[in-house]
This record gives sequence, C-alpha cells and structure tokens, in this order.
Amino acid sequence: MSQEYNKYECKLSEDLAQKAKENLREDENLRSQALNQFREWIEKNPTIKSCRMDANFLMRFLRTKKFSIPDALQLLENYLRTRKTLFYVFDNLDTENPELDQLITNGILAILPEPDIHGSPVILSQADNFDPKRNTIPQCMKLANLAFEILSRDERSQICGITQIFDCTHITLEFLALLRINYLQEFAQCWQKTFPFRHRVIYFVNLPSFAITIFHLFKTFLSEKIKSRLKVVDGWDIVKEDLGSIIPKEYGGKIPNVEIFDHFKKLTLVHREEILALNNFDIDTSINRENFGNTHDAELDGAIVGSFRKLVVD
Repeated sequence: MSQEYNKYECKLSEDLAQKAKENLREDENLRSQALNQFREWIEKNPTIKSCRMDANFLMRFLRTKKFSIPDALQLLENYLRTRKTLFYVFDNLDTENPELDQLITNGILAILPEPDIHGSPVILSQADNFDPKRNTIPQCMKLANLAFEILSRDERSQICGITQIFDCTHITLEFLALLRINYLQEFAQCWQKTFPFRHRVIYFVNLPSFAITIFHLFKTFLSEKIKSRLKVVDGWDIVKEDLGSIIPKEYGGKIPNVEIFDHFKKLTLVHREEILALNNFDIDTSINRENFGNTHDAELDGAIVGSFRKLVVD
C-alpha cells in the first residue's frame, strides 16, 4: 500500500462480537486482512479519485458484504456515485438546515432510542406528520438519507441489519399526488444499492387501499431480496410481537413519540460534523453503471400523478 492507515479497534460488546462471528465469519484476522486488501483495491481503482480510508468507514462496507472484497468495492462505488449523482438529496444533510430541522421536530422520521429484540436499530416514519402544503418528497428523502448515514456508521446496524417501519395510517391522496416515478426509483436506489447495511424487515402498517398501486409500483424497482423483507400488516400487534415494546407509546410501546423525536434530534446534532464531512470525496461518474430512469418514465409519471390529482378532494 502507498500509505499507512489506522487499524480497526474492536469495541464490540461480547454479544455483538459473537453475532459478527456467527453471521459474518468475522474475527480479528479476517478484519485485518480484509481491510488491507480493500484499501489496495481502492487505491488501484481508477474510478474512485478520493474517499475516506479509515477503518471505521471501510468496515461498514466489508461487513455489509460479509467481507467479500469485490462486492464491498462495488458497494463503495455505488455509495460514492449515488451521493454525487443524486446530490440534491445528499447535499447539506445538516440538522441545522431549517427545512430538515422542521421535519425532525415534527417527527416525520426518527431512529428509535433502542434497538429491537433482534439487536437491529429501528427507523420509524409516520405519514401523519407530513404536511403536503409545506413539505416536499425530496426533503423527506434528505432526512431519510441523514438517518441512513447515521445508522450506517453504527456497528450494530452493520452486524444485525436495520428494521424499518412505515406508519401509513394517515397517508393522504395529497401526499400520493406529490410522488413521481423518479422519486420512487431514486429512493429504491438509495435503499438497496447505496448504503452499507442490510435490511432485516420493513413493515408497512395500515397501508390504505388507495395507496396499493403506488406500493406495487415501488416494488418493481426493488430486488427480490428486498421484496422478501417487505411486510404489509394491519395494526401494530405483529410489529410489537416481532420488535418488542420499543415502538411509540401511542402504538402500544413504552416510549412517547415526543421523547423519540427529541432523541433523534440529539443524535443528528452529535453526528452533524461527521455527516457533513462525508461530502469530501471524488469519483468519476462519466461511466455510470446505475440506471436512474428510462425514456418512458416521464409519460408514466404524468399519468400516475395526474390520476391521483383528480382524486384529491380539497
């Protein structure tokens, strides 16, 4: 290697270390060898001009791909390329940005204070806290990406995967009318091919019948593996049985929403500088191997959005 890099310092709990060994074959020897090889591959990669090379950053990609160097390198390329190509939902992931601060305060999305009973950190999105007259879909995508960045650095996420819950109880036609095909595609891209963590399960709770069409359209942009993680459920009983009592008190859990929102806001402040520093990279995007759309999207987008706009009742 052309440079000296820091070594990984294992601070895993005994429980997490055991899970990493069982699920990822991870031990000190594998970590050391994989990090050395990964760095060599990155240095020789003509596409990646510059990026973080510290152990904590690179380990998230290695763990997600179970220490397969080629797969980890592909994921790193995808991550950097997506951040550069979809800059409008990655730039200024700053909790002090008034737009993001308002979304966080309102609780449109939050990371729960405790992991579920499987050890997975949990993201909760609540549709009733979205104001279609004030909020936009790209703003929500930025907030989701901020949460994903925070979770991807969490070693518990890297080893146990993450759980997501979408509370769809109060989804409105106004909200659906704001969706565009490219938003669905881009969110799917960020969701499954960009961030270095695995999805344990993704719950859609109380999805209304008029949103089923959009849900099935969204699924067409997902891999079979991600589709297998999706669960549409009525009510919170199944979610609580699977996750434990960590869900909001309003849904039968133990922590009030207001405390959950406050916890997430503090979390974004703690990691603010590190998240903003993630913009310091460079990658050649002249050959973009990820497809974000095709020629018929505009027509399809217009037809779907138009149909929902006709349904909106003022």
